[in-house]
Amino acid sequence: MKTEAVFFLDENDVYNGPEPYFYNKEHFDWVQILEENWQIIRDEMQGFISGKEEITLSSPNPPYLSKPTAWKNIYFWNFMWQYHKNCSLYPKTYALLKSVPNLTFAEFTVLEPHSRVLPHIGETNTTIRGHLGIVIPATHPIAGIRVGDEERGWEEGKVVLFSDCHRHTVWNDSDKRRFVLVFDVTRDEFAGNKYWVSAQSLSALTIKFLDEKWKLFKKLPKFMVKIFHKLIAVFWFAYLPFQRVLHLP
Repeated sequence: MKTEAVFFLDENDVYNGPEPYFYNKEHFDWVQILEENWQIIRDEMQGFISGKEEITLSSPNPPYLSKPTAWKNIYFWNFMWQYHKNCSLYPKTYALLKSVPNLTFAEFTVLEPHSRVLPHIGETNTTIRGHLGIVIPATHPIAGIRVGDEERGWEEGKVVLFSDCHRHTVWNDSDKRRFVLVFDVTRDEFAGNKYWVSAQSLSALTIKFLDEKWKLFKKLPKFMVKIFHKLIAVFWFAYLPFQRVLHLP
């Protein structure tokens, strides 16, 4: 039976499909690429890990998910929307990420001490989300991730895979910062269509952002929101290859 691509246009949407909360990483050969080379990322990001440099780019996710200073990141890709400056500033990390097949999203993140990201859903069921532990200050349950009703901790140099179409939350109740590489890989059944899937995911992000800022879609019937979703996705679909060729910011 063919899996249907689902895109979540409202933070209150609920996914009832067959995807598990957590995946068995042994089923994915590319996990080994990251786990065998995780020190490359740690060493290249040492300025942030040591505190000599600060991550200044905050996540574009809605502010209700965390307090303003809790969670910051350095983007490499956001559903194939490439951040060329960061890719050039951290070339070893960039080269490692490029070796992962069908990777469409990647960011280096810090979660501050005694902070959490509240329960939320992602944009789609078409990807597998991963966390690669870089600096993990504490074991579960002091620091960890919950997807649905299942919980895991992180380990340095190890990958945790899950489906972020399920409601999930992360926390760091330790006294030190937690650093993780967050990434998405398009599932095999959607990989041949990854530009269109990414465009629809970016469209979902756009709608959530506009709703948070100006409530543009809250009062519209669902069928109209879906029409706008497709129209915005067409823009992103045209833009992504254009940006890639011209190296736009």
